[in-house]
Amino acid sequence: MSLSEPATLATDYLLAALAAGLGIRLARAAPAGAAGRRLWAAAFLVGALAGLAGGTVHGFAASLPPAVRALLWKAWLASVVLAGGLILLGMVVSTLRGAWLRAGLALTAAKLAFYLVVVTRSGLTRDAVQDAAVTISLVLALALAAARWDPRLLGWTLLAVGIAAAGLAVQAARLAPHPRFNHNDTCHVLLAAALLPFYRAGLRFRQSG
Repeated sequence: MSLSEPATLATDYLLAALAAGLGIRLARAAPAGAAGRRLWAAAFLVGALAGLAGGTVHGFAASLPPAVRALLWKAWLASVVLAGGLILLGMVVSTLRGAWLRAGLALTAAKLAFYLVVVTRSGLTRDAVQDAAVTISLVLALALAAARWDPRLLGWTLLAVGIAAAGLAVQAARLAPHPRFNHNDTCHVLLAAALLPFYRAGLRFRQSG
């Protein structure tokens, strides 16, 4: 079985392995009632599934039956959107209270439903990237609102969001440092680098919410 895009497969699988490891650690660190941590742990694990699906599609594109390739691609898109929704939901329940919490939950549910429909219909990477950009913006806004009682949460979130945003920008602009290491590969490396500060931010949820 020949590899179509070995670098993309390797970076996607690396991203998946790191996301799974940090997701398990975050789940184990979640005390009773720490809904935000558990939601972020779930987001990491869903992200790991996305990495496995995406890497398989890119790496074995020439060998996979068309129906299997299409199914994995849609699974990748849906997993990316779902992971983003869980990240936003975790931040919402950890930083908002009362009417603001109810509004945040409604907004998150609506955004998640909308983009799941969009990506499953279009099958386009750009729609998943657009959803991720919206998620990053909202997560940053919530971290800013929480900064008054936990500046460390803001610090880790700023670092994570900055690295992730750089990865999305590279992907959207299709910037490739080398013919054998394309924009997808660079994006995967940057997203992997963003996982650790996201993990550290998730560990702050007990103190902040």
